[in-house]
Amino acid sequence: MAESKIIQSINPATLAVNAEFEPASPGDMKTFVEASREAQKAWARTPIRRRLEHLLKVNRFMLSNVDDIARVITIDNGKTLLEAVNTEILPVLDTLNFCDSDLLRATSDEKLSNPIFPVARIESSNIYEPLGVIGIISPWNFPFAIPMSQIIVALALGNGVVLKPSEFTPLVGDMIKRIFDEAGLPEGLFIVAQGLGTELGDPLVEAHPDKIVFTGSVPVGRHLMTKAAEQVIPIVLELGGKDPFIVLEDADVERASSAAVWGAFVNAGQVCASVERVYVHESLVEHFTEVVIEKTQRLRLGDGTNPDVDMGPMINERRIALVEAHIGDAVAKGAAVRTGGKRASPGGLPGHFFEPTVLTGVNHTMDCINEETFGPTLPIMPFSNTAEAIDLANDSKYGLLSSVWSRSTKNAREVARRIEAGTVIINDCLFTYGFSQCPWGGVKNSGTGRTHSVHGIREFVNIKNITVSKSPLREDLWWYPYSKSKFNGMKAGMQALYCEGLRCRAGGILDALRSFNLLGNK
Repeated sequence: MAESKIIQSINPATLAVNAEFEPASPGDMKTFVEASREAQKAWARTPIRRRLEHLLKVNRFMLSNVDDIARVITIDNGKTLLEAVNTEILPVLDTLNFCDSDLLRATSDEKLSNPIFPVARIESSNIYEPLGVIGIISPWNFPFAIPMSQIIVALALGNGVVLKPSEFTPLVGDMIKRIFDEAGLPEGLFIVAQGLGTELGDPLVEAHPDKIVFTGSVPVGRHLMTKAAEQVIPIVLELGGKDPFIVLEDADVERASSAAVWGAFVNAGQVCASVERVYVHESLVEHFTEVVIEKTQRLRLGDGTNPDVDMGPMINERRIALVEAHIGDAVAKGAAVRTGGKRASPGGLPGHFFEPTVLTGVNHTMDCINEETFGPTLPIMPFSNTAEAIDLANDSKYGLLSSVWSRSTKNAREVARRIEAGTVIINDCLFTYGFSQCPWGGVKNSGTGRTHSVHGIREFVNIKNITVSKSPLREDLWWYPYSKSKFNGMKAGMQALYCEGLRCRAGGILDALRSFNLLGNK
């Protein structure tokens, strides 16, 4: 294999090189996983409160260095400084708080109950153990929040971690390494492997970590799932979205339109939970569209390090080309570009800028409705009744996030229950990723498994059952030798335990005692 190229961090707004990094080699991945596994053995035996003390150092470091962290995210990814704080740093701080407040409760031994247990003198409980080493392959669109929240939970639960950050945001990957260096973790427990995903992804899986967590595109997710299956390695996949935004006829147009503009264009639309399909009741669609166009035209495009900028650049040329292709396909099939629709160079900047774009006249034959655009487009389509809106929303291979807008929470909840998605938000959009109590993940092609919440915690542990028998009998009643009396006794026991009504159960108890000769009769 040819020697890997140096990994460059390039500012998407100015195209200046921020920094360069020596990439890991494919052969390094096995070494990294083995080193992390060796360190993890002692880490797993460390009391959880002591593990959390290390992570509280991460919390203190982040709060003391918000400006520096936000700047690194902005010059590496392109998003605005405010978005770096709100959508990247804040969710990580919330994850740290969640671990400190909820982790012990969520992973305490769980005592089980069963009708047979008291009779047979059985005690059973579930305990939660670290998995071992977690391989995390993280994306460029949220290069800080996504891997950090996963790393924190994995480490807090006693695992080791090998992180492969995106090659498009290596400066953030390096920042993550420096933050955990400050936490004073055991040597080798947490390792960052910079490099191309095409070169390091498969070798990381082949190094046989105990779980893979991947956030990225559907094709790569499918490939990694296949590779993981070959070695029976469990995998969590956070993949794409094509998230519908449903505006019912009684919605607050002013609030809904502002949310649609923000939800479509935050991070230049490069969000798996971005508002990518807007369905508006036909009685509101004209007014809603005009308000959205006016608000979109007010957005200020530019370098995200300028605090007055609303939308920064896209990550690279390839992403812009896909947005152009989706717009071109839509226009060729009859859609209209109502505002935006082309590249930009605000203030003469040479970066990867694209105007926020509103499309109307769209339908489900178009790529901008069927495929993930992952860029600053906002396609609007009318519907005539709620049933049609639900059908349109569910007519997608994705099912990550959706939002429903109505002044009637009752009506909105009824619609939400019929939407095929991992999350449905009523009268807001996107924001639940920032709250660690809310599970994050999707259905259909949007992925498998969950991060965040108690459900996400349990993705990083092995659930082990320990059952103790305290039976005074020398032989359990279901052991050998078999006999007709045992057969009758087991039938009677089922009546005693599971029959409806006291008389039925009492009869079952008497029959069971007679069959097992526990009444002293011969």
